[in-house]
Amino acid sequence: MTRRWVTTLLVAGVVGVIPATWAGLSDTKHNLTATGPGPIKEPGVTGELCIFCHAPHNVNPKRGRWNRELPGSVYTLYQSSTLEAILAQPTGASRLCLSCHDGTLALGNLRSPARTGPTTVGRLTGRGVLGTDLSDDHPVSFIYDSTLALTRGELADPSALPPAIRLDGSGQLQCTACHDPHDNPFRKFLRVDDRAAGLCVTCHQNRDWTLTSHANSPATWNGSGINPWPDSPYTTVADNGCQNCHRPHAAPQPPRLLRNAQERGVCLDCHSGSVARHNLEREFSKSSAHPIIASEWTHERREDSATMLRHVACVDCHNPHKVTSAPANAPAVTGRLRGVPGVNSSGGTVSEASFEYEVCFKCHGIRDQTTPLAIVRQDNTRNVRSEIDQGNPSHHPVTALGNNPTMGGFEPGYSTASIIYCTDCHNADGWTLGGTIARGPHGSIYAPILEREYQMDDPTLESFQSYELCYKCHNRSFLINDQARTFLHNKHVVEQQSSCAVCHDAHGSRDNVHLINFMLVDRTGRPAVAPASSGRLEYNALGAGRGECFLMCHGKDHNPEQYP
Repeated sequence: MTRRWVTTLLVAGVVGVIPATWAGLSDTKHNLTATGPGPIKEPGVTGELCIFCHAPHNVNPKRGRWNRELPGSVYTLYQSSTLEAILAQPTGASRLCLSCHDGTLALGNLRSPARTGPTTVGRLTGRGVLGTDLSDDHPVSFIYDSTLALTRGELADPSALPPAIRLDGSGQLQCTACHDPHDNPFRKFLRVDDRAAGLCVTCHQNRDWTLTSHANSPATWNGSGINPWPDSPYTTVADNGCQNCHRPHAAPQPPRLLRNAQERGVCLDCHSGSVARHNLEREFSKSSAHPIIASEWTHERREDSATMLRHVACVDCHNPHKVTSAPANAPAVTGRLRGVPGVNSSGGTVSEASFEYEVCFKCHGIRDQTTPLAIVRQDNTRNVRSEIDQGNPSHHPVTALGNNPTMGGFEPGYSTASIIYCTDCHNADGWTLGGTIARGPHGSIYAPILEREYQMDDPTLESFQSYELCYKCHNRSFLINDQARTFLHNKHVVEQQSSCAVCHDAHGSRDNVHLINFMLVDRTGRPAVAPASSGRLEYNALGAGRGECFLMCHGKDHNPEQYP
């Protein structure tokens, strides 16, 4: 006899030995005898610890010496658009587990009765009941082989699984891959400690997971709002690991086993100021915000930006399995956008964006937007990628340096050698470096999700506040005091109260230098610029600092007017 077979127990009147690793069974909820520590026990049964699952005679199936009737249930199986495994009705050990845990048969329904007393205990109740709908539970009874690992991606090859994680004899993953019904050294009969995703990562080996904020953050729940981890003994983001977002059983959102029935809730359980530093829920409630509520569960992991239904979800911009807090310089992605698919400046898809604008282009760079029009321009494209294309006569320097190396009048820190992010303009209002408001285009009181005020209605009274967004980079004094050989901004913007937006398209111009793309109608529906009396509507550059316009504006016919 080997040393591991040391414990002697009475099973249905037969003396036998069980592995020493099972010796702790008597101290678990699976001990249903009168002396069991759990809430469910059979008062009339003593000593026969194993009888509730095993017996020496009248068993079915013979493997495992199973002493319970098996339910005839037909189970609803897990489904997901990313599922690669082939599922069938539960088999093997999983079927045995379900004879108690689907809640359809009494726990005392034994094939061979206990010798020491009757077994009358009823069906399992409470959180341990999975029911017959297994769509909200981790899938079981499927072949886990090297082919599946390669097809699915980011799965460990079964040959590399640690000894504690066991597939059955046919290579299927069963309940017993994660749970050892005879021993409970951790909790919930887990074979591996699940602190810091220790159990999940034995199979799910997401690339770069160990570097992420979700794997390393020491943040805890501050007690406000709803506890994000009501079913967990762990108190930090790092210790909860995968359980920050997922539940292996009874998941409120079954596909991908997400722990909140609302898509935004999966993230906002923590990112509402209760765990994470910033309150993003507040940002999304502002008057101009990305509409994450409008299209719940539309996002698909493998969606094609060119054909997908219009939507925006947190995971369109953030990959929770790869996100970090690492900074970057424009135009490179920061850690917050790490591992997110995108569309490059040529319109091609990329599996992981290298530049911030590639993330934005997934929605704002494929086609003209179909949302209701606000400003109407002479060239009325609403494809931002085409507006800031570096091949245009002019563009804000997002994908590349600007095309006007002689331009001046910048605020300190900016020059013609500057590259900027989309989020330098499209950002939360009130954001400051190191402040309490999260950076990013979640929401703002200034449309369209602008960091600072930018009045685009015509006319607009000029002030620092009215054009604070423009004056973030462009020196106000330089512009409105009409420096030599520059456009007469004072005459137009101050005296005539023409908005900057009347002449300039902030993203860029496909036709003119200096971002010239005339606004025909402002956001209120008021006409702004119309063709001159000659019928022409155009701007012509006449050399450095000089140009001419053909247009009708504020009742004045420019046919043409030359500047300066």
